[in-house]
Amino acid sequence: MNNWDRYGKLKAQALSRIEHVKSHLDGGFNIARCVVNIETGKGDPIACMDRLASHAYAQAIEEWFSNSSLEKMKTWFFIADSLRRYRYSLKTDKINFMLKTFDFLAGLVSDNESLINWFCNNDDIFDAKRVQATTTADFVAYQIRLAVKGDFAQLLDRCARMIAHPPSGPKKRFMLDNEFFIALAEGDTSKMESVLRELTTPAAIKRRFDSENGYSEGLISTFGVIYAKIAWRHGYQVAIDTPYIPAEWLPVKPLDYYDVYYNFLKKIRVDEV
Repeated sequence: MNNWDRYGKLKAQALSRIEHVKSHLDGGFNIARCVVNIETGKGDPIACMDRLASHAYAQAIEEWFSNSSLEKMKTWFFIADSLRRYRYSLKTDKINFMLKTFDFLAGLVSDNESLINWFCNNDDIFDAKRVQATTTADFVAYQIRLAVKGDFAQLLDRCARMIAHPPSGPKKRFMLDNEFFIALAEGDTSKMESVLRELTTPAAIKRRFDSENGYSEGLISTFGVIYAKIAWRHGYQVAIDTPYIPAEWLPVKPLDYYDVYYNFLKKIRVDEV
């Protein structure tokens, strides 16, 4: 079971959040109706797909923080991101690439290469102009994509551009992320760990609450988990003593079998989405 005392002064907030997750799972989702709407095309199938993805994400959080089940957590994260992938195959958009990158945490933690490759090679889910502007959150989201792919030459070039033209206002906080990308590209494990520690201080966690959803806020650092997971994927076994980046999530260990759970997903070939 999770050691809630590791959250220190923010323990009550973490406990409140997992209770919030449980309350939604107990009665906040009409799974059967969503599935019927998707299979028959009635109502709003896209909205139903989003609801099922949110449910799967919440279920993954519950499996880890209440049951300490790494395998079930990875399975539900896989389901969540599989639903997102199918959703964008039906109706894509180029709005808010950063939000889509937050959702990508599920695929990254699941260690499913098909989902990871889809995210890294789908150009239909971001605005090409926005990801080139250093003052946007989408610029940082695209940096994450490059980091996952291991395109360190382009990553470093863009880091230099961000230093030359830094964002202002609240987005100034992304200069810390820029430090992580530089450290990753240069293979500086110590610096990567330093950035991750700074990202997961209580003050930083509060500053980045807008980076979390209703099921992750107060329990994990989405940025921290994504960055640490990327480091491990490239062979840098960063180690951070913080509950906001669960150490058990970091080793890259795909499941022997991934079950998409929903029959309508089972009928879809991977290459169709």
